[in-house]
Amino acid sequence: MAERAYCVGSDFCQELAGAEDVAFQRIYEGSPPGRIIGHGSTLALLADMSPLTRGHLLLVSNAHYVSFGAVMCEHSEEVTTALKQIVPPYAASFGEPVFLEHGSTMRMDGSACVTHAHIHLLPLPFDQVNALMMRDGLAPTSLRGLADLEQFGHDDLPYFYCGDAAEHRVYAAVQARPRQYLRSVAGRLLGIEDPEWDYAVVVRKDVLVATLKETAHWRLSLP
Repeated sequence: MAERAYCVGSDFCQELAGAEDVAFQRIYEGSPPGRIIGHGSTLALLADMSPLTRGHLLLVSNAHYVSFGAVMCEHSEEVTTALKQIVPPYAASFGEPVFLEHGSTMRMDGSACVTHAHIHLLPLPFDQVNALMMRDGLAPTSLRGLADLEQFGHDDLPYFYCGDAAEHRVYAAVQARPRQYLRSVAGRLLGIEDPEWDYAVVVRKDVLVATLKETAHWRLSLP
């Protein structure tokens, strides 16, 4: 399959391509000038624009995909390699990360450009995140690894994913969930009041700056 092109409708795509008229630049106005921690030909690691806590990072695909299920169809080895590079310095700086993703589909909201594939990395215990999602009524299925998301990408099915270095769970998104559902899950575990986990409500600029300062010494060579 041919490499995906950048999508004019995706802010992530435009930011990774070096455009200046993007949400991050409008909010931060050049201070800091950017939030990219590592950038390879396939993947990039960014600080979340409105981090819920120190160490809230995003692993994103450079080309436009709507889920990491779709990314895994073509770049499974690159994603696995990237996480092996990222987890050790992340754990040393912030603690063991949990991985969270809301896998979108090409059909959602009638547009392929509603979202852009990104995995949240947060210093939260996998067991607590999984338990909260189960209390919300989501039924998990264990995966052998992140690569198993490929089937969801191949079939263009929505899902939620929660994992860490050892455990991987997928939750079929058969029930409607509010936008930013995974941010709300993390926010509840972090003691953030509703709706202050919403990136449109609170932008924690000082937390982003602290995160970038902590990651400045990382030496990543992402694929």
